[in-house]
Amino acid sequence: MMPNILLVADKRTEAWAGGDFPAEPLRSFDDVLGAFDRTSTARAPVIWIADQATQVCPLAHHKPRSGANHRLLLLNGMSWVEREVLSLVFRFVVSPGQGMRLLPPDELKDVLAAPERGDLFIGGFASPCDDLVVLYRGTLEPVVVPFAWFERRPGVRLDFDAFGVCDNGQTVTFGEHEVATDAILYAHDAAYRKRAKQRELQHDDSFGASLRRLRLSHGLRRGDFGGISEKEIARIERGEIATPHRRTLETLAARLGVSVDELGTH
Repeated sequence: MMPNILLVADKRTEAWAGGDFPAEPLRSFDDVLGAFDRTSTARAPVIWIADQATQVCPLAHHKPRSGANHRLLLLNGMSWVEREVLSLVFRFVVSPGQGMRLLPPDELKDVLAAPERGDLFIGGFASPCDDLVVLYRGTLEPVVVPFAWFERRPGVRLDFDAFGVCDNGQTVTFGEHEVATDAILYAHDAAYRKRAKQRELQHDDSFGASLRRLRLSHGLRRGDFGGISEKEIARIERGEIATPHRRTLETLAARLGVSVDELGTH
């Protein structure tokens, strides 16, 4: 079931309220209170998006959390006091700052709008003192991965200070090293692993997955294909473009050093 998305609209987020982004815009605090009341008994998670903590902190006066599955994504940072206040209302609170890094706004918006947002990461942070990485899905649920898992390959030492998430939530980076999101979820989420095995049994069209594996094996980002936008590459890899144009295929093949016929065989 798709989570509800509520958008506290202001100068920065108002642009998100139009087009195809599946969110209900809230333009006053009365709207915010009404939406909270209306969704507090929803079975599906409710994702709130706001620019500033001050836009939703007043909810703590009116609506302390009582078992509801509300989750908050702040596009700007917040103080530790604001985080404590918001934790009274929201089950998960995600915001940039203090080592926490989010996708760029355009990619963040695309991931949150994707039906498979739960299988993509919007950001996270590395904690050297705890030897772990915390990653947040598009549903704002955390996934905790020990440093040791990333370094399980002999001789691999990753730069955890250079942690980041890119490729519309499909890749986790540590400087020059990249790790695919699906590999992380396959290892650390039993439900995802079960779904992945079911997809394998169904023999789905794997051109997009093949292209992504080939791109990552060459250490390339989606922006490294001249003449093809990052968004188009993402759509091909997600299977949203079943039959790319011949010129697109030729550009991909030339950049990856394979023939057009080999693109879908990796």
